[in-house]
Amino acid sequence: MRLSRNGEFGEPRAFERDRDLARVIRLFAELHAATPHPDYQHPGGMEWWLRRIVKDGFKVSIWDDGDDIAGFVIDDVGYVIPRAADRAVKSRLQLSAWAERSFRASGRTTLELAAADDEPELREALLASGYEGSGSVSVELVFDIGAEPPMPVLPTGYRLVTLEDLSDDSYIDLHRAAWSTVRPSEYDRRLHDVVTAMPDFRRDMVPVALAPDGTPAAYCIGWFDDRTRTVEIEPLGTHPAHRRLGLGRAIVRDIHHRSWARGARSVMVWGSHANVAAMRLYTSSGMEPRRRVRDYRRAV
Repeated sequence: MRLSRNGEFGEPRAFERDRDLARVIRLFAELHAATPHPDYQHPGGMEWWLRRIVKDGFKVSIWDDGDDIAGFVIDDVGYVIPRAADRAVKSRLQLSAWAERSFRASGRTTLELAAADDEPELREALLASGYEGSGSVSVELVFDIGAEPPMPVLPTGYRLVTLEDLSDDSYIDLHRAAWSTVRPSEYDRRLHDVVTAMPDFRRDMVPVALAPDGTPAAYCIGWFDDRTRTVEIEPLGTHPAHRRLGLGRAIVRDIHHRSWARGARSVMVWGSHANVAAMRLYTSSGMEPRRRVRDYRRAV
């Protein structure tokens, strides 16, 4: 649906992948590049998140304004990301209120969303309307590139390649192994094909560490945003058989160097404050905490 004449958000229309995917990503890029208060969501991280458009329970609702997107709401099984092109807190709250009504109508009882600590007006409005902190806090860690970063150091016998040198099947196997420690990873060829078709995905920005026998052992994806000349790491993983060897740090250092070679000004990653090992990995690689984002939850 279009915006109503008074600028209010009415009912949305359904997401159309071919029509809307690139436009949603472009709007994230515009919001992230906005000054003086850039959106904390990096477009690369959202391209990774949007791989889930082919999964049950993942829904995107679209509001149009002429040929442009006025706003959208991403609903990932109850975790909601509302964004408006005008960047106004009022608009963001309107979209959140629509999501609450939609949840109630469908019989769902709880909605969760996020706000950054440097969005005080939004946070205060959420708290005033019944949201409470869920306890989940994400920390933005940043490596500023002022000069050529140090080269990665690998264990004896290991070497670095990229996804250009690897079959997709072996990469998928690596990702699944790295992310199946707690529960089996959902990553499969269907999700992988969505990821590799994203506008900003580049195979040469996916470094992979190979073990001495040629087995893929660790990797990450680096997403370069040319508007802000920044890179986001999302995701990063190490095969369980190759952990505690420094491969994660080497992969981070390699993406720092690749980002420098592309002309990036900085590399960032979001880390959970509760994941001590991940925080230690990134900070030991020269990445420093900047912003914090907190999740908020309310019964609807």
